[in-house]
Amino acid sequence: MSFSWPWHFTSLTDAEKQQRRELLDLRGFYAQCSVLVALVLVRVYKKSFSEAPGSEKPAERRSRRKNLEKSWLDTPPVAGWMETRRQYIVCLIWLGWLLSLCIWNSGEDYLHFTKALAHVSLSQLPLQVLMSPSLYMSPSPGSPSVVSVITSVPQPTINAYHRLFGRIVLAPLLIAHAVMYDSFFLQSSHPDFGSLFAKRIWDSDVQWGIAAATMVGAVALFARPAAMPRWVRWLKPTSAKSRQQVFYLVHVSIVGALELAAFCHVSVARTYILESFASSAINFACCYMMQ
Repeated sequence: MSFSWPWHFTSLTDAEKQQRRELLDLRGFYAQCSVLVALVLVRVYKKSFSEAPGSEKPAERRSRRKNLEKSWLDTPPVAGWMETRRQYIVCLIWLGWLLSLCIWNSGEDYLHFTKALAHVSLSQLPLQVLMSPSLYMSPSPGSPSVVSVITSVPQPTINAYHRLFGRIVLAPLLIAHAVMYDSFFLQSSHPDFGSLFAKRIWDSDVQWGIAAATMVGAVALFARPAAMPRWVRWLKPTSAKSRQQVFYLVHVSIVGALELAAFCHVSVARTYILESFASSAINFACCYMMQ
């Protein structure tokens, strides 16, 4: 049994192009609705789980929680890593769900699938923002985010999901989008430039797209590690608080550059970028009120 690449370059009519635009919007809608469903399910699960039987004594409850904390799923897959196996599994399952949305009804259309990768991933930006600790540089850096409040999951745990979500969900989808689009440009010929890539590289939308992909890589590169990275040591911060401030400012600056590049790259991304800005304001207000 042989397997072949299921997507190919296809020519489309205007009606087919419009249908694919509508499918992209529908994918984004489903992806965002699934976020709401997931948050509600987590809240229901946490509520039912936290309601201990009336006959359970406090000592038994503490013992049960202690045993749960020692679960294999709640330990890092590699010694020294900050996130747990459970958190990796949850994020990988979510990545699989988003990939299935991208594949759904894509047929053999290579470009449609490529666009779906970016469209679906950008639809998750508001969730990523709503998980972030907006008051990271304040005296109350652990103030709960909107997602923490909705799910009743502690903010330190949400922080871990925030890091992993960007690293193994959003980044792979966006990088795959950029690589596949560049591959299309390189494989497509042009009568004057030799390849379509040689022509399109001078267009602003492609340049903004490359800038956005570069910022995605930069976010992953400058993600907060378990130990202080060399680039922070080079800045010679005087205290742990200073190191946190350096990391936060660099991280937020890169994310801001990413969103600016995505906003300028293509018009369909602007709705999600604006949603992420609104989510940031809501999250800041939530963290401020809950500190």
